[in-house]
Amino acid sequence: MKLYKTMDHETLEREYSPSSCIDDIMVYIEQYINQSATAREGLKEHIRPNVKYGPETRSTMDVFIPEGKGPFPVHIFIHGGYWQELSKDESSFAAPNFLDHGIIFIALDYTLAPEANMSKIIDQTRRGVISILKNALNYNGDPNNVTVSGSSAGGHLVAEVLSMKWEKYGYKNCPLKGALAISGIFDLEPLIKTYINKPLKLTLKDTQVLSPINHIPKECCPVVLTYGENETSEFKRQTHEYMDAFLRAGLGCRYLDMPSVNHFNIVLDLNKKDSPLFQTVLNQVLA
Repeated sequence: MKLYKTMDHETLEREYSPSSCIDDIMVYIEQYINQSATAREGLKEHIRPNVKYGPETRSTMDVFIPEGKGPFPVHIFIHGGYWQELSKDESSFAAPNFLDHGIIFIALDYTLAPEANMSKIIDQTRRGVISILKNALNYNGDPNNVTVSGSSAGGHLVAEVLSMKWEKYGYKNCPLKGALAISGIFDLEPLIKTYINKPLKLTLKDTQVLSPINHIPKECCPVVLTYGENETSEFKRQTHEYMDAFLRAGLGCRYLDMPSVNHFNIVLDLNKKDSPLFQTVLNQVLA
């Protein structure tokens, strides 16, 4: 029996509340907001804002393009917020570092719950990635060098992108160069009885269908999984169980140790050129 099934309600809620490991979540949210605003202002000559990829209001992305000839590698970032908070507007903090390394940075938006259910959010995110792959040349990107990362709920959505039926979109195999899932949720079932599920309204059947742990792809690009040292045991367990499932399937997957960070500030390391997190993405780009 999985440990979460023996937890009382208070413990379960705490384990799936990343803020239980920190003093003040707003400190980090304000960093997302301020650093993203600074990035957009500093790169205003390099940004194509609110590029549409679908009919939904929030089917948009901000595309940051480096100076130069190109075509450039492309990196897609999918934000977290438990599928019900945040947006691309707080997710461009890492754009300066990527552009400095000659990589297009795309902050992808998606409709939040309860306006959209989980199935629609997953489908929308997949369509966003497909749109980027199909239209990369339109923003001087290399469609053969596209990587993706996401944090928390974004980590779940990265995993859902990896498990999509690529042949439906004209690809024989996964066309991505690499993927990085940061502090992801790969089994949704524990969320059913938590406060997180109020806007999501997930049923047991939903979690069986929409949990990446239940549909590991048959083939995949190289994948790296990570979480902050200062996170709950359930977030850590979920990452290692998902990695084990990948390895049992014979797929390339490894764990990246990230000491001295938590669920919220780990992603800020994507804007630090020497950080293991950014170097992981850079290695995927250069492979």
